[in-house]
Amino acid sequence: MDRRSLLRLTAGMAAGAMLAPSSLARTHKTLVLLHLKGANDGLNTLAPFESDDYHRIRPTIGLKSGDIVGVGDSSQGPLGLHQAMGALADLLSDDVALVQGMGYPQQNRSHFKSIQLWETGSDGRRANRSGWVTQSVEQAFPDLQIHGVSLEGSLGLFTEGNGTYLSMARLNQMRDLKASEVAATTNPLLQMVNQRNNDLSRASAELERRLGSVQSFRPAVKMPWGELSAQLSDVLRLIEADAGIPVLHVQLDGFDTHENQPNRQARLLGELTQCLIAFRRNLIAMGRWDDTLLTTYAEFGRRAGENGSRGTDHGTANVHLTMGGRVNPGLYGEHPDLGALVDGDMQHSMDYRAVYQAICANWWQLRSTPWAAFSDPRLATLLRG
Repeated sequence: MDRRSLLRLTAGMAAGAMLAPSSLARTHKTLVLLHLKGANDGLNTLAPFESDDYHRIRPTIGLKSGDIVGVGDSSQGPLGLHQAMGALADLLSDDVALVQGMGYPQQNRSHFKSIQLWETGSDGRRANRSGWVTQSVEQAFPDLQIHGVSLEGSLGLFTEGNGTYLSMARLNQMRDLKASEVAATTNPLLQMVNQRNNDLSRASAELERRLGSVQSFRPAVKMPWGELSAQLSDVLRLIEADAGIPVLHVQLDGFDTHENQPNRQARLLGELTQCLIAFRRNLIAMGRWDDTLLTTYAEFGRRAGENGSRGTDHGTANVHLTMGGRVNPGLYGEHPDLGALVDGDMQHSMDYRAVYQAICANWWQLRSTPWAAFSDPRLATLLRG
């Protein structure tokens, strides 16, 4: 093996260290993490549409009563969900929750850096090295063969995990994979690399075998067109195949709305909503909705005020969606005070890691978690175990 090949294999080990020698196991629960890449504007997603402060800072792009579906009240006045997400409004009394004011201290405004912080459970004062989900899922399921799969082609969420994590653009990349063994060696480093290569090969081949059992699977409800829909369709296949993978990662790109935000955001939120509605209906038909939890996240929110291009720039606090058969629906947290901006930014009212703690404690039933310090009593009833 030449030095270049060794470096490629070693780089691949960032996906995880040694693989537990067990077969894929059904966990009965799947966590789907949906990255709204570019950072969706939460203030025009769940808007205090009657607030004078809101319309003062957003005179041209602020939503009005005809642009929203009313969903509740806050200290800022009545709240309305963007009309493009209207199909989800009724589910706020069924199995959809919105968590308001999420953020972290000393917000970083770089897309690259802030998503690293969010995906590792960090903030502007201290950065962790490993993905937040790797620290938790490996504790919950130490003997799984595959702990997580990214269906959007990157492994950032699974940074420096000690389990096994796969990344692919589509599941059809697994087609015709066969387990292979790398020749033995007496070099300790190469032994470790070879073992890693063998383990990943076996895990990938076993996953392909399971997917082969559902080649004829067709969802009961047709999924809409688009990249997110394709990724969620693959999630449905993995769940139908009982692949037993506890974390699946998907992404919808395009939310960096510095200009012409109203049209762009409406289109993206409409696509998101159509995909989530079809995804939910299919899992209900499969009898797996109670076993599935989906939550959105992004690198940050947007600035409170609009810019000169009918858009918004990088900001702070944001609202995110959680849905699943075990979700207690409704609005959680507090809407940021638009009369108490700091340098033009909303101040977060809930540390985003409180959601991580809720997932670890109430979804995976972990007694000890890395996120206990961020526990928030306002999320105590978000999930049923």
